[in-house]
Amino acid sequence: MERPTHSPRRARMTDAPAISALVEAAYAHYPARVGRRPAPMDADPRTEIDANEVWVISGDGALEAVMVLRHAGDHLFVDNLAVAPQSQGSGHGTALLIHAEARAASLGLAELRLLTHELMIENRAFYESRGWEPTPPPSGESMARVYFRRQIRSE
Repeated sequence: MERPTHSPRRARMTDAPAISALVEAAYAHYPARVGRRPAPMDADPRTEIDANEVWVISGDGALEAVMVLRHAGDHLFVDNLAVAPQSQGSGHGTALLIHAEARAASLGLAELRLLTHELMIENRAFYESRGWEPTPPPSGESMARVYFRRQIRSE
């Protein structure tokens, strides 16, 4: 039996069905709260794997967490971070964010960014407790989003 690990690996196309199931389960409680399905629930993992950096953590033969990183000029954007409900609290989300920092640094980028819905209070608390800083929304933003950034420390 494969032991859980906090070591991310790049997703493969064969991971796409498991990524869909993981994201669906991780976000299942949000549509009722925010009034619609969050965008990651409807994203095509095959398209994400092809166009972006998709990282997964697996254990016990199943995917436990996924992160989608999108290159956005002067920063990396965390498009999605999801942990399977049964694996939440295991440190996988933190491990993926640490990996995102390392990826940004390896690309010579000084910042990571992400957004979440204002009613996803667990997400907001998670990011803030890990040193992510809320930032003003772009001008003209009309959706109920909270934007975050994380400066990458140069070593």
